[in-house]
Amino acid sequence: MTSDGENFDRSDPAARAAARARDLERRDRSLRLAAGLGLGALALGTPFVAEPLTGDSGAVVGAVVAALLFSGLATAVWPYEWSAEERHHRRLEAIWREVRSDADEAVPWERYAAWAESDGRQVCLALIRWGPRSGEAAHGPSPYSRQPVRRMDGEDVEAAAEAMEALRAEAAKREAGARERYEHEQAEAERAAHAMTLQEIEDTAAADIAAGEEQVRREMAAQEESEQRAQAEALARALRRP
Repeated sequence: MTSDGENFDRSDPAARAAARARDLERRDRSLRLAAGLGLGALALGTPFVAEPLTGDSGAVVGAVVAALLFSGLATAVWPYEWSAEERHHRRLEAIWREVRSDADEAVPWERYAAWAESDGRQVCLALIRWGPRSGEAAHGPSPYSRQPVRRMDGEDVEAAAEAMEALRAEAAKREAGARERYEHEQAEAERAAHAMTLQEIEDTAAADIAAGEEQVRREMAAQEESEQRAQAEALARALRRP
């Protein structure tokens, strides 16, 4: 039974997901209401108790500033109606937590789950996708998305069961593929980094060798020039003698 007192099938993930989403909205609203009222009370009471508590009449000015801050915070946390996008996100999040036991596990690749829900006299099979978020995207749109795959008549029990099994296999295949691609990209990135490191080592060694060879050439040229100077000086001395 939900907090509304409505009966529902606890064995049905869809019913549990719906109850989870409703409870989350109520809890969010209750927490926001409590925080807003508490901050509002501080905003109203702070200017009146500042002087009696501190014994300083100048504290009232600071208390008024604090009251304005509390008032702004109360406005920020006050309960609001969820947008259609947020409701959609919360619903998919609740579904994901029902169909995935590892819902809280964070991985760097896409994950999938098969889902079925009734739509009038038909059953709609869909893939629920969870995508990792990082950086600025971590605060962006919902990581969950829903992709309708197939609609079937509610009387085609056997065909629907087979289609659901096939969809679960497809979800597992897509997730395995996403993981494989991620691991391949990581391996390629590691190989590229290793190759770059080796190239840097080779370039450094080549530069050191070239510098060493240049130093040897300069030393040999200096030695040759010194010998030539000495030889010329010796010849000049010899020629100067009578």
